[in-house]
Amino acid sequence: MIDKKLNRIIVYLLYLLAFTSALYMFEAVQSIIMIAVSLFLLLHCRNDRKKLFSIKTIPFLLSFVVLMLFNLFYFDSKSLQNIANSLLLFIVPLFSICLYQSDFFKKHKEKIILIYCICISLISIYIIVYYINDIPNHRFNWYYARFNLENTIHIHGTYISLWTGVAILFIFDLLAKNQEKTFKFKAILIFVSLVLLTSLIIINARMSLYAVLFLISLNSYFYFYKKRQVNLKLIIIPLILLFSGVIFLSQRYQDDIQFLNKNTIANSSRYTICYCSLKVIKDSHFLGTNNGSIQSKLNSCYNGYGFEDLSKDNLNSHNQYLDYFMKGGFLLFLAFSASLFIKLKTALKDKNYLYFSITLLFSFAFLTENVLVRQYGIYIFIFCDILFLGSILTYKSHGTDKIEKSQSGN
Repeated sequence: MIDKKLNRIIVYLLYLLAFTSALYMFEAVQSIIMIAVSLFLLLHCRNDRKKLFSIKTIPFLLSFVVLMLFNLFYFDSKSLQNIANSLLLFIVPLFSICLYQSDFFKKHKEKIILIYCICISLISIYIIVYYINDIPNHRFNWYYARFNLENTIHIHGTYISLWTGVAILFIFDLLAKNQEKTFKFKAILIFVSLVLLTSLIIINARMSLYAVLFLISLNSYFYFYKKRQVNLKLIIIPLILLFSGVIFLSQRYQDDIQFLNKNTIANSSRYTICYCSLKVIKDSHFLGTNNGSIQSKLNSCYNGYGFEDLSKDNLNSHNQYLDYFMKGGFLLFLAFSASLFIKLKTALKDKNYLYFSITLLFSFAFLTENVLVRQYGIYIFIFCDILFLGSILTYKSHGTDKIEKSQSGN
């Protein structure tokens, strides 16, 4: 039985959650909305908890339990916050199963996505305008440009790139699935996608940028070539030119090529960070360690190899998989990886290409950043999971294909 009043409250809160992407500088506001959505989701599904227990949900539940036990066993001042974050990441999105029983949610889901895309496009316009105005200072030096930009917008480039990448995938999906829409509507979406892509190139977080370009190619195959609506060459050639143009215009890529020619990978800070993370994992006998002592162990390793700058900046593992391996041992690593695998496998099987692409984008981003240790990463992760996870965990009677038919019929 669906509580219509609670259901409407959740949908309106999801509108607010999408809108808080434009208010990212007010972290407390974003946090309050995330908590409110979580609370009402829990209340909404209080009578349907049995649906949360299945083979598909075991990795999510296990990830939360392992993280909670480690934070309780090695209790420190941040343990309660870490437990709350793991609840948001692994338990709350499971309750989105109940949302997919609601016609009201299905009717408004696309509008919520559009609100999010509008907010991110506004941020992207600001990034583009700021970059142009700041040319006299950075003179097209990417390092100076990004340093000035991050200090102005007060958000790490990796996170805003991830937000932007998700928005681009949303826009592409809207274009692919709404061929019957007016030319004006499609032209606006194409313009917005170009604005988003331009800001993504300016920020130039390499993994997000290349992942988005790859996923656009993959989705073009799913939506167009597979249905024989367009010649594959018309998709591949422009994307190859775009890839090449990004590399040619980016100082960061040019510097990477020169680095590989003049140095060995063992002298790379990224190599050292990865090596020291694996050392911490090995020293714990692959069973996990105290979250509060991980950074000091990493710093000690950095200093031992002459990378004092890394320890001064307290750089973490820059890899979400390694981070969870350190925090919860092989059990958490396997559970977290399994949760991603289930999302990818089930979304692809259900032909939910949007959620498949978003999950793959996160999977790539996790290779180069501890995305889920900051609120900006937690926000976009649970926002996407609340909107889509329920669609692949529902029973066959509520499958993705039937949901889309239901939406088109309303």
